[in-house]
Amino acid sequence: MYTVSNRSFPAVVMILLFIALSACTAAAEIRLGILPRLNKEALYMMFKPLGTYLSAETGEKVSITIPQDYGAFKERVKAGDLDLCFANSIVYIQLRKDIGVELVAGSVEGTGGAKFRGIVIARHDSGIAKLQDLKGKKLVFVDKDAAGGYVFQMLLFKKNGLDINKDFVTLPFAKKHDSVVIEVFNKRADAGGIREEDLEKVKDKVDLKQIRIIGYTDYFPNWPFFAASHMDKKMVAKIRAALLKLKAGDAGADKILTAAKLKGFVAVADKDYDLLRQAASLVGAF
Repeated sequence: MYTVSNRSFPAVVMILLFIALSACTAAAEIRLGILPRLNKEALYMMFKPLGTYLSAETGEKVSITIPQDYGAFKERVKAGDLDLCFANSIVYIQLRKDIGVELVAGSVEGTGGAKFRGIVIARHDSGIAKLQDLKGKKLVFVDKDAAGGYVFQMLLFKKNGLDINKDFVTLPFAKKHDSVVIEVFNKRADAGGIREEDLEKVKDKVDLKQIRIIGYTDYFPNWPFFAASHMDKKMVAKIRAALLKLKAGDAGADKILTAAKLKGFVAVADKDYDLLRQAASLVGAF
């Protein structure tokens, strides 16, 4: 049997202490996952100031993670690889149902404020001016779990008498909102669906004068921050307070919010998403 001598005992204790401290440090890091609605580099730069702010407010390092796509995002949340998340409201209600994530705060953005909607776009020279003109056309969307880039549009089409299985051809998902606009602009798709606010974010990539909006979806609750069930409740409360403290017009907050293209955060409750659950059920997303 191996025994530890008195001489080596202090060294062993120091090694064990170092391992324990390292484990605590690793556990203390808050992994913030961002749903990849735009390209990874753009999203990282948008949310880096917010991550720095939350690190200062919580006293814990907040690292930003942007998974490859919507599916990878949900899998990482379910696997416990992400602690704090910012995603669309469809992904939130799906994960709430599957693993019981906790709402932290709702975001305020663009013209809709605490709510947002999707749009349907086409080129001005496409001959598509209204939703009924989409019959027989090729359409592109973001992802099957994209709220403002697929689900909202499917509900809009149903309300307007379009058969989403027969009236048009759905191209492979583009995975990013900016990619949808580029596909339409380059005429690889006749029309597409994106979140309303994301059209302006592509102005440096395409000539938006060539793009027209032919339809608007209903408004639904905006993207929420939510926490994985394993997160400490006191830490969740601290993060919630930090987010709600960011107010537009405050010089320090403006830098953080402007970078993330947000206007602030509001308190939300799970019941606020009940109408969205009904809409998602209609199109098989919930």
